[in-house]
Amino acid sequence: MSDRLTRRAAVMAKVEAVYGTAETTFAATDAVLLVNPPSFAIEPDNVPRNLALPWLGNSEELPATRRARLKFDVELVGSGTPGTPPAWGKFLRGCGFAETIVAGNRVEYTPVNTGFEGLTFRFFRDGVRYVARGGRGTVKLNLAAYAVPTASFEFQAFDTLAVPAGVPAIDLSAFIAPEVVTDAASGDIRLGATLATGTISGGQVLASKGLTIDIGNKVSHRKILSGEQIRIGDRSVSGQMAVDLTAEDEITWRSDINAVALTSVAFQHGTAAGKRIALFGGRVQRTNPQAIDDDGSVLIQSDLRFLPGQTGAPEITIIAR
Repeated sequence: MSDRLTRRAAVMAKVEAVYGTAETTFAATDAVLLVNPPSFAIEPDNVPRNLALPWLGNSEELPATRRARLKFDVELVGSGTPGTPPAWGKFLRGCGFAETIVAGNRVEYTPVNTGFEGLTFRFFRDGVRYVARGGRGTVKLNLAAYAVPTASFEFQAFDTLAVPAGVPAIDLSAFIAPEVVTDAASGDIRLGATLATGTISGGQVLASKGLTIDIGNKVSHRKILSGEQIRIGDRSVSGQMAVDLTAEDEITWRSDINAVALTSVAFQHGTAAGKRIALFGGRVQRTNPQAIDDDGSVLIQSDLRFLPGQTGAPEITIIAR
């Protein structure tokens, strides 16, 4: 009996210098501090032989391509040092974001339209190491009130290999403890705020239950000779928030939604320099306003559609500072 345990698992990842060329040298610091058990599955694309024989029954399938589908959550917090990328920043890069470092101040992540990077993953599961390259994916950000802020990633990568290997020595010191999303640790949602040099200011302050955002990348496995890749073909950034509105404010809110009045949406979290996270969308459409019950009180929940700027400016900016 093997007695292999699901708990004995680890994930390591590196940004590829050349897309689709597997990184072969990993350091202990390439490991990931996970929240909840990760999910790792290999999805084969087999080709049936469909033999024509004078009797009933199956014929073999032949292996063609295969891909890994990897899902995991990480805590959303800065690196602890302003201007130093957070340890999870490489995963945003694998989700079609550019990383801009402002030394000693902040790191900004904005979605790109070309030049997508890729990741090489190593996934360890109690005695077996799986390797997959060309990884790209999407992410959901959850900054719900009175919960630990998290980022939920889902990646696809190709050419999975399995070899015998135990979990190596790992160094998770780059992942620091986050702060729970509370009044003391978070700013309110702001509508109509502005973003300049990494600082969010102005706007209408709203009491809320926090904010969730889904980057919504459309990810597919493109199978082409001498050009196999995991492709990000489109994205549709969306979100949701539930806010506390007076009756008068709700009427204005619904009127603005019916008139397709766009606004900016901003949210900041964290009290200490280096640990702060901010989210900003410059052109956001609110849709589908619904009254919900929150412990006997009425909140108005709305869906959000984050739109690129009229000249192509990024629809969302994620800031670690």
